[in-house]
Amino acid sequence: MGDIFNVGFFGHNKSGKTVLGESILFKAKAIERMGDINAGTTTFDYDEEAVRRQMSVNLSLGFCQWQNKTIYLVDCPGYMDFVGEQLGAVEAVDVAIINVAANSGVEVGTERIWEVIQKKKVPAIVFVNKLDLPEINLNNLWAEMEKCFGVRLVFVTYPVLQENQLKGVSRVLESEPTGEEYRQKSMDSLAEIDDTLMEKYLETGQLSREEISSLMKQGLRERRIMPVLCGSAINLIGIEELLDFIVSFLPSSEEMPEFAARTPEGEAVTRKPSRDEPLSGMIVKTISDPFVGRLSYLRVRSGKLQANSTLFNVTRGVKERVGNLLRLQGKKQEPVPEAYPGEVVAVAKLMESRTFDTFCDPGAPIVYAAPAIPEAAVSYSIAPKVKGTEDKLGNAIGRITEEDPTIKVFRDPETGETIISGMGDVHLDVTINKFKNRYGVEVEKGIPKIAYKETITTSAQGEGKHKKQTGGRGQYGHCFVKVEPLPRGAGYEFVDEIVGGAIPRNFIPSVEKGVREGLLRGVLARYPIVDIRVRLYDGSYHVVDSSDIAFQLAGILAVQKAVQEAKPILLEPIVNVEVRVPQEFVGDIIGSINAKRGRVLDMSASGNTQIVKAQVPLAEMSGYTSEIRSITSGKGSYLMAFSHYEEVPAHLAERIIDQRRREREEKAAS
Repeated sequence: MGDIFNVGFFGHNKSGKTVLGESILFKAKAIERMGDINAGTTTFDYDEEAVRRQMSVNLSLGFCQWQNKTIYLVDCPGYMDFVGEQLGAVEAVDVAIINVAANSGVEVGTERIWEVIQKKKVPAIVFVNKLDLPEINLNNLWAEMEKCFGVRLVFVTYPVLQENQLKGVSRVLESEPTGEEYRQKSMDSLAEIDDTLMEKYLETGQLSREEISSLMKQGLRERRIMPVLCGSAINLIGIEELLDFIVSFLPSSEEMPEFAARTPEGEAVTRKPSRDEPLSGMIVKTISDPFVGRLSYLRVRSGKLQANSTLFNVTRGVKERVGNLLRLQGKKQEPVPEAYPGEVVAVAKLMESRTFDTFCDPGAPIVYAAPAIPEAAVSYSIAPKVKGTEDKLGNAIGRITEEDPTIKVFRDPETGETIISGMGDVHLDVTINKFKNRYGVEVEKGIPKIAYKETITTSAQGEGKHKKQTGGRGQYGHCFVKVEPLPRGAGYEFVDEIVGGAIPRNFIPSVEKGVREGLLRGVLARYPIVDIRVRLYDGSYHVVDSSDIAFQLAGILAVQKAVQEAKPILLEPIVNVEVRVPQEFVGDIIGSINAKRGRVLDMSASGNTQIVKAQVPLAEMSGYTSEIRSITSGKGSYLMAFSHYEEVPAHLAERIIDQRRREREEKAAS
């Protein structure tokens, strides 16, 4: 049909994404006036935390009409702590609009989200924002973008300056004045996409608007080009041109490539983004509200979703009743009768469904791959401030973990504390504030704990036997497992290699349940064990005495014994750190990073500011805000985001293990 377009705004924190979305809504007359981030009145940043912090903390939705086409807009937080929202936004969109602030260039948040966009194979365009600011060097910025994105850039609009003031933009592809010198470079890049049109272009030097549109759509679908537009969102410069470009040159939702999926049996299949195909899609966000209940954001990928119907959640194997379909303009809701490919709508009170679940027609079940949730990097202990509100806190924890899959809450069996883990300090601060503001329960936050992990470095075998006979029916479970290391970040795999009925099929899930439980407490310092494959290859059973619980206990024993023999090591979270300081402080900053066991990866300049990018163990970053202020007299700043896990140096690992052992002994003595 070609009448639905779906785009999202991505980029570094405070680069101007939300204002860009606001300006599009205003220009398209979807809202009556432009909201102000400082006043907390924008369409997308309506959440209390977003208003207070003056930055996006949630994926947010909007829509507008332009030239009788519907454009769905997804606003995505730039701060890397909110990676769960970013993953949801990437799943929700057809095309990413990467917002680059002209005065700051390509920043670390842009680089990180670009990695996610590339991995998902989402086509992207660039909007160079804030060109109204002084002393912008567009040539340097262009080189920086080419280096970062690694895709051929195509100028679509170019700034028109008068006395160094931004007055408008020129449409390069339409050969408006001031754009001709850039037109040839852009046209050359486009013509290379199709051999036939390349021949015509070489012969005549011209292509029609329809041919340019066709090449642009093909180049985007194949991710061979990255169109670049520019302007100033706050001043509404370049916004009309951006809207025209979206509906004239971007592929519509039904012109996008087929989606890769699998059948429930694991066979690879594809699904066209057509309304003639069976229904399919993904839940990209869940909001748990104490007043309105659970609200799920559904991205339709194929077929038609109707209000007052039933959908099949293939991830969980359940049917869900759908009531009203709600199209969202920020926090405002508008009922719609149906939703087609490219549309993102909200549905209230789905009982079983969670973020990143696949929904589909029960007669044609397929499963879309859910994004991998990164390991939490920062943890705090939490406890209710007021005694007697434990149940209230427990309910709030359940709701919040449903809403945000990157938040983990668990009880530490060593200390008895309730631990909340997340992507960073800001992420956890926002989450903890929700307990009070949304659920009316105040919590006390304990000292940050580093989320260490354990893993193995070699293969080993272990036997687990649980046998108990005390009169009457006994207990008997017996298994053999082999453990093998997996690549860093791979997580956990369980492989069933039982043959000949050594363990009955109905007890194998019990062994795996025990194995999972055994991996929660490592053998070095009782930290969770990760990046491990466990092969169940043999065992035995008793016709009368074997039971689920007996095989669970056998699984725990077997995996713990195997891990002890597999040369276990301690892992620590490593964070990406980007420090921005005046030139005179660079030496001191590098010295501080080296003193923290960090590695400097890159140094660059942005205007008068020097940018130092490094990787540092999270354990060394406590108090770094104060340290940077002290070093730079308050002129420096930094951003931090989880990167990966690495082995802890042996001398430090011994210290950590000894500390955990002393904590256990002190607890036992008390």
